[in-house]
Amino acid sequence: MTRQGRRMFRVVGVLLCGLLWWAGSDSSAFAHPELVDPQSSEARAAVTKAFPGAVIRDWQPAPMPGLFMFTLNQDERIFFVDPTGQYLLAQAALFDMKTQQNLTQDFILGKRREILGSLSLDHAIVYTPTELANGVPKTPVLVFDDPDCPFCRELHPEVKQLVAAGVPVAVFLHPVERIHKGATHKAVNIWCAQNRIEALDLALAGKAVPEVKQCEAPIEANLALARQLGGGPTPYIVLPDGRTVAGKKSAGELMSMLGMAPSMAQQLTQ
Repeated sequence: MTRQGRRMFRVVGVLLCGLLWWAGSDSSAFAHPELVDPQSSEARAAVTKAFPGAVIRDWQPAPMPGLFMFTLNQDERIFFVDPTGQYLLAQAALFDMKTQQNLTQDFILGKRREILGSLSLDHAIVYTPTELANGVPKTPVLVFDDPDCPFCRELHPEVKQLVAAGVPVAVFLHPVERIHKGATHKAVNIWCAQNRIEALDLALAGKAVPEVKQCEAPIEANLALARQLGGGPTPYIVLPDGRTVAGKKSAGELMSMLGMAPSMAQQLTQ
């Protein structure tokens, strides 16, 4: 063998040894997870069969060894499945006993914050305070309101107090037609009004909303957004950190949840 041939042989040998070492190491970071983890593939196939037509999202190993976690479609509910795909935990709360953390809730709040971080307010009726209160996030509190919902009407004065205290609030029209017949038509009239805030204030004061020329209203988009953020009966409140409240809360209670000190008058009426 010539000197050049021996040199080439050594180079090939070094490369081959490197490849053999790489193959024996943890290469999961470089390969598709279903190729290096057949259990994940088996479990995912079982989920696909159990939920035909559904889109599997956020698939990943769960914090608890031996389980995979995922969400379906745009729903924020968390599911857990074992590696064989035989056993499913639906909407289960997984806790870390050492830290006392609700890991499922932490994951949900994280997903909500992702949505809030990129959320456009083009479909909202925004109440902007004259001056932003100190320490209050610039991201507004979201409120999903049905114009015919009695609890939304009870909440609305509290929302106005919250805005007066320096907290921005974005109201998304969320008519629940199956309970309040005509609520969708009323919501469209509010959205298509020349002054949306004035029209919403009328509706949530229990007064008639004038008929206006119909326009394209984002009702379906608002309903979908509410589902993405956990849904819930109206009024449905979403705080900037992802926490949610279903039903009425006083302005003082909401200020406390935002880390603000409620006024003496608000504390006395809680």
